[in-house]
Amino acid sequence: MRNLLWLIPVLPLLGAVVNGLWGNRKGWSKHTTAGVALAGSGLALASGLAAIVDWAKAVGVHAVHVNHLFTWIPAGEMTTADGFLANLTVDLSLRLDSLSAVMLFFVTVVGFLIHVYSVGYMHDEAATAYARYF
Repeated sequence: MRNLLWLIPVLPLLGAVVNGLWGNRKGWSKHTTAGVALAGSGLALASGLAAIVDWAKAVGVHAVHVNHLFTWIPAGEMTTADGFLANLTVDLSLRLDSLSAVMLFFVTVVGFLIHVYSVGYMHDEAATAYARYF
């Protein structure tokens, strides 16, 4: 599950894209729109919790797990002032350690609760505004 950390930001984004592109055009009800939004946020929460539990069991809470996605800018090798050879790259990686696990937990829980609150807050709005909001 630790290798699927990329799902945590992708799932809510996918829910927003689905609601934004097809929510109004397909004539979805408010319940369907809310379900798609809550599913994206809820699945991100579940993925985050599963990744934290898997990380804590597999490598321990003092270890660091880095999921390297891709190298964004391969700038090549350079020599430092001390004469050492350094490989300069800018990578897109997802890191899971004890601090990021705590932040991952709180951010995904609060994000899910914001979605739940928003469903109740927007219940009196028209269906087109509802889909556009989510």
